[in-house]
Amino acid sequence: MSSLPFKDENFNVITAFETVYFWPDIVNSFAEVNRVLVPGGVFLIVNEDDGLSGANQKWEKMIDGMHTYTPDELKAHLCAAGFNNILIYRKESKHWLAVTAEKKNI
Repeated sequence: MSSLPFKDENFNVITAFETVYFWPDIVNSFAEVNRVLVPGGVFLIVNEDDGLSGANQKWEKMIDGMHTYTPDELKAHLCAAGFNNILIYRKESKHWLAVTAEKKNI
C-alpha cells in the first residue's frame, strides 16, 4: 500500500473494510490514501475488532504481520498522515469499529 497507482486528488471516498490490519507502515499507507483523496474527501475504515476485545491477540499470533489497531492508535496514525475531523464509532458489546477521517481542505 506504499504507492497507489492513481493521480493525486482523484477520489471523493475511499473505504477499507477489514484490511488495515495487514497494511505495512500504516502511517505511510494512510498518507497515500490521503494523497489520492480530493480535499474534503472521506476515508472510511471498518474493522470487526477494535483491538480491545482480547481476541485480536489470538489472530495476531496466527497471521504473520497482522495488527489490530485500537481506536486511539487509528486516530493517532490518521492524524500523523494528515487527516482531520476523525470520528470513531464503536459497538462496544461486539468490539466493532468504524472510523471516518477527512482530508483537509486547502
